[in-house]
Amino acid sequence: MSNRILFVDDEPMLLKGLERSLRSMRNEWEMQFVAGGPEALEIMSRAPFDVVITDMRMPGMDGAQLLDQVRTHFSQTVRMVLSGQSDKDAVLRSIRPTHQYLSKPCDIEELKQKLKRALVLRDVLESPELKQRVSQLETVPSLPLLYRKLRNELEAARPNLSEVAGIVSRDPGMTAKLLQLINSAFLGAASRLSCPRQAVSIIGVDDFCSMVLSGGLFSELSDCLSTFIAPLWKHALTSARYAEAIAICEQASEEMVQNCFAVGLLHEIGWIVLASTYGDQFGEMFAKLNRNLPAAQRECEVFGGSHILVGTYLLGLWGLPDAIVEAIAGYYLPPRVPPAGFCPLLALQVADQFDYRRHGPYCFSECDMIDEDLLARLGLLDRLPLWQKQCEAIDQQ
Repeated sequence: MSNRILFVDDEPMLLKGLERSLRSMRNEWEMQFVAGGPEALEIMSRAPFDVVITDMRMPGMDGAQLLDQVRTHFSQTVRMVLSGQSDKDAVLRSIRPTHQYLSKPCDIEELKQKLKRALVLRDVLESPELKQRVSQLETVPSLPLLYRKLRNELEAARPNLSEVAGIVSRDPGMTAKLLQLINSAFLGAASRLSCPRQAVSIIGVDDFCSMVLSGGLFSELSDCLSTFIAPLWKHALTSARYAEAIAICEQASEEMVQNCFAVGLLHEIGWIVLASTYGDQFGEMFAKLNRNLPAAQRECEVFGGSHILVGTYLLGLWGLPDAIVEAIAGYYLPPRVPPAGFCPLLALQVADQFDYRRHGPYCFSECDMIDEDLLARLGLLDRLPLWQKQCEAIDQQ
């Protein structure tokens, strides 16, 4: 299957430059270059594209308007912006329909890597319907209690930035959207961050208020669906805290510690995505899961894909750091290269099972054994008692 990419920009010289710079990819990619939104939509109506990457400022139909149309009519297409600085209102409009935002001038090798990664994602989900539903998603809804608590704090006369960051870092949906924002160039140069607290600090309380209260950065899960998600949210947050504690035990770098927390918090986000995309149908579909089948098989039969792969697809689509996406994907599919040492995937596997052992398995997943053979090969097996002790201390806080 050919990889088809559509570039849209009203500057002919820029399009010529892109075409020249990407000439080496002609054997792998079928590329077209057009000068505006209407022409892009007309071409897309004749044949599908895997990726559309557009400038933001264009006469008539700007990039945000174009991608909104692409989202509605060509939902499986990955939607990217490649643009110079734009006004704040335009950026706010582009956040919802855009998967990733790159700034001009963009290093051509970085652009190639972004496009290659987007094309690899095409094969993560086999179900066209499920891929369409996930691709159209603009936000991952949050638990009502946390969402309302955040809005109340932001609507206060003087919102407390530390309190805001603390709320966001407890919610998978808020964290995923915020990391999408900060790891793309919506606000200028992209930052490779996995820490929601740092992301809130970089954005600043005023801009964050605008994005949440006016720009619809986050959304709220219905009370009905929250009954399914609440136990899962508790498990994800506990796994995040355990994974962080384990990383600290291993004297991991600050980046590694942050990645371990993020992986724990986000590793079950696929269930929230399924609940939000299927809405009222989710409860009925969930009830049809055959408990006698392996988890991944029963999810594929009912939803068309595993919740881990759904989460992997969305987080990759949104441009989150590779360390996070690969660790979550590795929880479902064994990594091509086994871990050579302590890593976020290992921290997640141990933290996840510690939570099951201490608080009981949840209905969403199966309880597997910790891979003690792997830990022994890595020289980490004797660390398990210390990790467990640190996780138990967290429960007592």
